[in-house]
Amino acid sequence: MIKLELIKGTFKKESALTATYPMRILMIKEARGCLCMNSGDHSLKNGRIFFIPEEGLVRLEGEITSGYWLNFSSALYSEFLLQHLDPLAKNLFLNLSFRDLDGNGLKKAFGLIEQLKRDIEARNDMKFLAQYLSLFLGFTAGFDGYLAALTLDELQQTLRFRAILENFYKREKSIEFYAEGMGMSPKKLNSFLDRVLGKSLFVLIKGRVMREAEELLLHSDYTVDEIAAILGFQQTSNFSDAFRRYKGISISQFSNLG
Repeated sequence: MIKLELIKGTFKKESALTATYPMRILMIKEARGCLCMNSGDHSLKNGRIFFIPEEGLVRLEGEITSGYWLNFSSALYSEFLLQHLDPLAKNLFLNLSFRDLDGNGLKKAFGLIEQLKRDIEARNDMKFLAQYLSLFLGFTAGFDGYLAALTLDELQQTLRFRAILENFYKREKSIEFYAEGMGMSPKKLNSFLDRVLGKSLFVLIKGRVMREAEELLLHSDYTVDEIAAILGFQQTSNFSDAFRRYKGISISQFSNLG
């Protein structure tokens, strides 16, 4: 579902780059030349990150000294879209676009992608990789503005928290559990979440549970009782009340909207 490889060497536009999956990103650290597509040619500028649409062959003319070629499935991109409701996020791969990074931003972007490569090689599960990819896209495309102020270590800690939350949000609610997973005291984790994400653990868990509830209600054949049990509610009435408070409408009203 995801493939990442170093890219370097001299390229002629007679040969197209190959990709296993439809969503494609070319990260340039140092290069000269151009990226050629039907829509036109674009310079291979140092620090440029290309977000390449599904359609169209990617051809290079020039030399890449250092870079990465990343491609991944639409399913992994869907996880990113669930966390980024901005219409611009949905259109990120609609047409070829790029973003130029320099200095510290470029260093952090390559630090993230190099860690992602190690995690892929370690065969980390897809839930973890989906969280990593979502954070990486949010940072490089500029959708998560708050990430720009974080150090690489803080970005890594944010990723670790997201991965732990993704695996345990249905059944684990205590700050002690997540603090232990993060190697922090509960007080330090609370401070970290407030400073970095601007939300408490309770709010983050509730938001993730309700996002999953929406997906299951709209895109599964589970009954409301079954969804309540899947999400860790002991009684369906508790789930119904929580959903109404969160969305401002009842479960039946929400389902009818879908």
